[in-house]
Amino acid sequence: MDEIYESMETSDEGLGSEEIKRRRKEYGINRLKKEGKKSLFSIFISQVNNPVIFLLLAAMTVSFIFGDIPEAIAIIIVIILNTVIGFWMEYRAQASLDALKKMDPLTTRVIRNGKEEEINAEELVPGDLIHLEAGDLVPADARIVSATELSVDESPLTGESLPVSKQTDPIDESTQVADRSTMLFKGTALSTGKTRAVVTATGMETEIGNISRMVGEAGEDDIPLNRKLGKLSRRLIWIIGGLAVAFFTFGWIAGKEVYLLLQTAIAWTVAAIPEGLPIVATISLARGMLRLAEKNVLVRNLSSVETLGETTMILTDKTGTITKNELVLKELDLNSKACSHFYRIAVLCNDAGEENWGFQGDPLDAALLTYGREQDKKRFGDLRDLERINEDPFDSGSMMMGTIHVMEESCYISAKGATNAMLDICTHYFDGDTKKKMDDDFREKWIRRDRELSSRGLKVIGFAFREESLEAREELKKKESFLEEMVFVGIAGFIDPVREDIADALELCHHAGIKIVMVTGDHPETALNIAREVNLMGDGQTGVIHGKDLKEENISETGVFARVDPSQKLDIVGHFQKQGEIVGMTGDGVNDAPALKKADIGIAMGQRGTQVARDVSDMILKDDAFPSIVKAVEQGRIILENIKKFIMYQLSYHFAEIVIIAGISFTMFHLPLLPLQLLFLNLLSDVFPALALGVGKGSHNIMEKSPKDPEEPILTRHNWVVMGTYGMVISVFVIGAYVFAYHGLGLKPEACNNIAFFSLAFGQLLHVLDMREADEHILINQVTRNKYIWIALGFCITALLAGYFVPLFSNALSFIDLPGSAWGLIMAATLLPLLTNQTIKQIWKI
Repeated sequence: MDEIYESMETSDEGLGSEEIKRRRKEYGINRLKKEGKKSLFSIFISQVNNPVIFLLLAAMTVSFIFGDIPEAIAIIIVIILNTVIGFWMEYRAQASLDALKKMDPLTTRVIRNGKEEEINAEELVPGDLIHLEAGDLVPADARIVSATELSVDESPLTGESLPVSKQTDPIDESTQVADRSTMLFKGTALSTGKTRAVVTATGMETEIGNISRMVGEAGEDDIPLNRKLGKLSRRLIWIIGGLAVAFFTFGWIAGKEVYLLLQTAIAWTVAAIPEGLPIVATISLARGMLRLAEKNVLVRNLSSVETLGETTMILTDKTGTITKNELVLKELDLNSKACSHFYRIAVLCNDAGEENWGFQGDPLDAALLTYGREQDKKRFGDLRDLERINEDPFDSGSMMMGTIHVMEESCYISAKGATNAMLDICTHYFDGDTKKKMDDDFREKWIRRDRELSSRGLKVIGFAFREESLEAREELKKKESFLEEMVFVGIAGFIDPVREDIADALELCHHAGIKIVMVTGDHPETALNIAREVNLMGDGQTGVIHGKDLKEENISETGVFARVDPSQKLDIVGHFQKQGEIVGMTGDGVNDAPALKKADIGIAMGQRGTQVARDVSDMILKDDAFPSIVKAVEQGRIILENIKKFIMYQLSYHFAEIVIIAGISFTMFHLPLLPLQLLFLNLLSDVFPALALGVGKGSHNIMEKSPKDPEEPILTRHNWVVMGTYGMVISVFVIGAYVFAYHGLGLKPEACNNIAFFSLAFGQLLHVLDMREADEHILINQVTRNKYIWIALGFCITALLAGYFVPLFSNALSFIDLPGSAWGLIMAATLLPLLTNQTIKQIWKI
């Protein structure tokens, strides 16, 4: 140990006061850099940083410039509504996340100036000598100088599912972090034993600090929804600009009034922009967040809900996500008539304690006690009451532990530990009722059996006992080494079992075309066997890739990665993203944080996840269960499907509005629809029926479809053709009604304007019924079963009639009294587009 003290310029009495001050000045506070909390202003900016909002702002500016104040104010109201809704939902998500954070400061015991004292862990400096016991969090990276029964839970750092034994003997400097048995790492926790260790690194220089630095450097790609809305907005801008320039040029050459041309350009702007799109998209995503919260999934921002729907691959941890994160006795292999002795050893040679009907302590000890209580509660209680007079604690050097208990007729010596260690202290075994001496063949048989179980991913330990007379009690009580000439009982295999609900969830993912890849810090054999048990391996994938063997060219060769470090997890995420996958990444430890941030969807565990992992993730699983991820993906797909439906619904009648204005303006140089009329109509149609579509329950077979191509736009060429068809059908009948009213009925342009408005208004409201799937029944389908559709239609029709009959509104909207023949024409122009579109859908299945 002198070499350790010397290398850190300290001693077994710890550092002195002056040296502590000097080192604190040199190394700083033992604290990680905290990622800045998203400010309220940042949340606000993220709501308006949206391409459709930019279009609305442009339309608002044009309205102000040309004095159309009502239109400008109406657009401002739309923008405010969208911003408030999005801001409130993201603020609530952040508040929920803040509630998960622990506020208690970490203290630790340190030896300074030859005395032990308790200090705030942030005051530690390299060279400090710390004293830790079972249950303590490790406050800094440290080299162990003494250890008793020491095991550490390193799962937050390495992903190792079981506590790791620690020791003091030197190891090679090139050893991977997960195998550095002489080191303690900041953020891990002592499971058993006690230790003294010299602090070697603090703050950002610790292993966790290095990972934290990688988190800061890990980039975040723009989410798919933003990319696609950007493309859609650019298309709309070109369409609007092209039509406005063409019309203005044509009208100017024809010598038409400039004011009419400008007013028509404004009408086109209003007609082309789906004012309700941001509101409906925001509310649909927000409703998705609330639905997911009911399913134990906390989503941190709205856009992540949509990204879930496009996920094509999930990189998942093993421990606690696929498995239960607890050990159970899986397999017993005992010598004949040794069951009774195994039961005694399992209960007696055990340091786990009872707490709330469960057991606390080493997971293996807890598993043995659980087994014992389930087998025979009365016998279990009797054995737990026996007096323990001596013990030989578990030591990472001997790899075993032993106890001596006083029974009615004898002193019972029990031992458990590594199979090799048990065989070394045993001299006999039972063959039936006969006690026989062990030989080399017997030892080799059990070593082979140990290897066989270990190769299947089980943690294997051996058991042995010896009985002495009660007269030897006092001698055994004082004896330091009593594990000798033991009788070998057999071995037991333990495993972290697969969750009962994981098989169905993985099967659902396979049907949905989502690839599942296991990325764990656990041992390769364990990972591979769990992967085989849940049928995780894909076609042509047979093995597991160890972190030390990971290369860019072999990443796609397997579905299981083991013993990977944080930088390798980043490489794996980046590799699949380059291949065009939308990657979801689960994680709970500090070591997962960089990859969680890099992934398209970072999924942290709420129960056992570290704060660092939760801070960088996009969503948090409150129950740590993989099936919750599948539910989230399903909800994301439903929302994506709904968003697509209401965009198609909105753009198809916006296209109809453009065609109506263009068709009549270019031919008759009338303005068939006034800007304020269009804005009033679009605020109704864009929000209420579209919103009803946006909160639909989705297709029953949505998880039987393959994920959409991440590069595929929100609207495909086929979708544009369908929308164009719908829009042309609506516009043909509305233009026809306008022309017939003007030429056939001899009505004035003001009356024709009203006929065009109400034909279009009722027609585009009923157009929502065209949004059923092509293979659904014409009368019984998702749309007709959606009660919100009928509520929306009732509200909108009421609002339209109020606009016509209430003088205040009718004057603002330029409505006049219409004759009965006009209303008959409106009725025809309303129903014929619906019948035509439904016929087209039924015949061509579009």
